[in-house]
Amino acid sequence: MLMQALQIKTPRCFDPIRVEVPRLPDETDRVLVRTAWVSMCGSDIPFFTGKKRFRTYPLAAGAPIHECVGEVVVSTSGLFRPGDRVLSIPDGDQGLAEFFLAQASRTALLKAEIDDFGAACIIQPLSTVVNAVDRLGDIRGKSFAVIGLGSIGLLFCWLAARRGAGAVIGIDPHPERCRSAELFGATRTICRSSIEIVHAARTVPTDWNPPEICIEAVGHQMDTINDSLELVRKRGTVVAFGVPDHPVYALEYEIFFRKNAILIATVTPEWTEYLPKAQDLFLANQQELSRLITHRMPIREAQKAFEMYERHEDGIIKAALDARAW
Repeated sequence: MLMQALQIKTPRCFDPIRVEVPRLPDETDRVLVRTAWVSMCGSDIPFFTGKKRFRTYPLAAGAPIHECVGEVVVSTSGLFRPGDRVLSIPDGDQGLAEFFLAQASRTALLKAEIDDFGAACIIQPLSTVVNAVDRLGDIRGKSFAVIGLGSIGLLFCWLAARRGAGAVIGIDPHPERCRSAELFGATRTICRSSIEIVHAARTVPTDWNPPEICIEAVGHQMDTINDSLELVRKRGTVVAFGVPDHPVYALEYEIFFRKNAILIATVTPEWTEYLPKAQDLFLANQQELSRLITHRMPIREAQKAFEMYERHEDGIIKAALDARAW
């Protein structure tokens, strides 16, 4: 049986293709899911643009999407049965297809109260942010700076404010993202790049009040993690959340060393714990968090959506792609 899928044949070029529906392996705790909605993550963009040097093209059919909602078709897990609506992380991040395979441990049954399955894709990135903030312990009254105000940075602002952080400063050179951060809990925003703030702080140190916690939510280059180390206060904590594109980073070690700083790397949570935890949080704040989805488009317009995301066009924060019709 053949299915529809999208494939990045060369950087910045999606092609519609027809491929075999993936076959469920002869093992337990697996599901085959019919895709309904997917959403885009900033970490998907380097695969689209060709900046992942270790990748060869064409990419696998359906790559590189991992935020997916759909319906279970076949299951070898006792936790799921055909017809269940689920949020699931596809094997190989191959969500741009009519069907995908996934592990049961990377799948969560969606509760009946969820009425917006496009917005429900947010549960996956929210789970990673909840995991990161949990690792910081009690943050009540602590000052934050969040570098990068894409959807992940906005979720950090929102969750920090919700958990009682003190000042939450959002940093991003795009004015519309700064405006969004002020709606999502930032007490103040600075519409500049982090390196500009570093230079300003060196010139007039009294103009910068270093935060106790600095979240690096940009990734894909080597500069902002070092900006975070310079901007955080002595004995402060830097959370390295942005996804790297290079295996080796030139870390400004002496700044890190002299500040007695703490550097926390956080990426993949324990999905069986954090997907349900994030779903409950999403359910309690469904209307507010759904505002992160600024664009809804048919899946056949995936290339347009990726191009908009790459260029930060039209105030895009997060795009949801409707995969119910090809």
